[in-house]
Amino acid sequence: MKPTPVAEFHVVVKGNCWLRMSGRSDAIPLQGGDLVAFPHGDAHTLLDAPDGIALPAEEILHGQNLDHYGPVTYGGNGLPATVLCGYFQFDRNSPHPLVAALPSLIHIHRTDGYDFAWLQTALNFMIHETKAARPGAEAVVNRLVEVLFIQMVRAYVERTEAPPGMLSAISDRQIGAALQLMHQSPQDPWTLATLARQVGMSRSAFAARFNQLVGQTPIQYLTYWRMQKARGLLSETRLGTGTIAEQVGYQSEVAFAKAFKKAVGMGPGAYRRGPPRK
Repeated sequence: MKPTPVAEFHVVVKGNCWLRMSGRSDAIPLQGGDLVAFPHGDAHTLLDAPDGIALPAEEILHGQNLDHYGPVTYGGNGLPATVLCGYFQFDRNSPHPLVAALPSLIHIHRTDGYDFAWLQTALNFMIHETKAARPGAEAVVNRLVEVLFIQMVRAYVERTEAPPGMLSAISDRQIGAALQLMHQSPQDPWTLATLARQVGMSRSAFAARFNQLVGQTPIQYLTYWRMQKARGLLSETRLGTGTIAEQVGYQSEVAFAKAFKKAVGMGPGAYRRGPPRK
């Protein structure tokens, strides 16, 4: 399988299979309940045996009815396995530091020693919705995939002794709280002082720890996040530039346009007409 622009994931609902990835000589065994995800779209294949030969996805999908999420049935001579496949989609033109900090492969084992109930609950809902194909199923599945991504990252952070970069920042009680404040309310007039006070730290200690973990000052990150929100609003809504400016913390449309052009390389109007694609 070739690299993809999306972050694919596979859940082995029942049975067993094997995973091969580019750059790895050994096949990784997967069993019922395992979840694997590829945050950066790395090439991979699922096999029925460690030395199995992978077939192109186009050949497997040929003639299959993919309406209402499948199912896709193939083979039948080997041991059976049921795999739920999906993907998370990110803006690769401006990747979030959280996504950049994730490894090429996240493998969550059914037998991992943390509370596995969250995954089973989300997966049971997803399986039910994809099988039933009732009205509104697509909206429900999309929300469940978002929950799955959040819980997957949480599980990865909990299992990693020293998570890198942004993951370490999120897992830090005070810096994580500051990030949550900025994410939830980018329109608020945050300053170094107000953020530090909200998380119970001195300005100097907060600034030093934030920069150490995130790699940016709090205000640099706040500007970055505001621009990310603005990009989404420009691409996905018909809100006026002035309204978007207010929603991301700018009282002046001119100030917002200047900040946006500095961060993105073009003004809000030009971005809305046709954002750059790489």
